[in-house]
Amino acid sequence: MKFHHGLALLAIIILPVLAGLVMAIEAGLRKLPVAGVFLCGMLAAILAFVLTLPVALTCSESRDVVHVARRLLDPQEFQSLRGTRLICPTVYTFERDEERGCLVSDGDGGAHIGCG
Repeated sequence: MKFHHGLALLAIIILPVLAGLVMAIEAGLRKLPVAGVFLCGMLAAILAFVLTLPVALTCSESRDVVHVARRLLDPQEFQSLRGTRLICPTVYTFERDEERGCLVSDGDGGAHIGCG
């Protein structure tokens, strides 16, 4: 397992647990019944999981593309590598012989060159 995959897995597990605990503690401090504390904690954990999962997976794929780019592109092409989104892009563009090329995540830990 690559290091950034471990970080994504850690975020997917830890962030929902922390969100649930914080919400449960807050609900307990507000003197809610035990069922209310439990439901608030579970709701916060589920919501955090739903929000964390796609971001963590997309950022992990983005990092995979950058790792593969070092092998597939020469240094000048790598210097021109730009993401198509601000946060965790999975499609990168680069300049090759005055033309724009694309490096796209294959979703399996690698990437391939080609736009479309």
